Amino acid sequence: MDPLSNVPSPDNYAGFIARLDAATASLSTRARALNKALAAISLLLGRYQRALRAWERRLARVNEELARHSGEPQTSAALHELHRTAVQMESMYSAQILRITEKLANIQGRRDAIGRSLLELEVSRAKLDTSRKLSQDRENLSKALYELAGTGGATAEIPDLGLRNDLKEAREAVVLAEALLEVKGS
Repeated sequence: MDPLSNVPSPDNYAGFIARLDAATASLSTRARALNKALAAISLLLGRYQRALRAWERRLARVNEELARHSGEPQTSAALHELHRTAVQMESMYSAQILRITEKLANIQGRRDAIGRSLLELEVSRAKLDTSRKLSQDRENLSKALYELAGTGGATAEIPDLGLRNDLKEAREAVVLAEALLEVKGS
């Protein structure tokens, strides 16, 4: 509030806080979607990893059978076909796991970036709230000082010019001290 005109000063903080809240809501929605995607991809990765281990065990058993086999060519051909299939499946699942792991890392990176941004938004909002309260306190102090000096709503019959100057200097000192605290605190 301007103490001389008794008109409230505009609240510049409300618009900035509203923008911070909108950005927070938007990023929170994205974070929830990414968390769901991470859960689904992690589940898929687990399934592929289990399938890969199963094919690795099959390949090991086929290799054992091939090492022991010294019989019929028909059995040997079947074992070689099983070996070829196991190698192909192991290779395919390994490649899929690599792609899924890269996708998972990408999504985790995006989620972490959103988390950092949400934290920054929270800190900024807290700073704005604090600054807003300081501004309101300054305004109230200024109003009180001007009223004490006789320039506020009720004017004194005989204004004390010395008191008015002392109060003005005190007000300036308070504003400068608060500004210094804000700068040092940032």
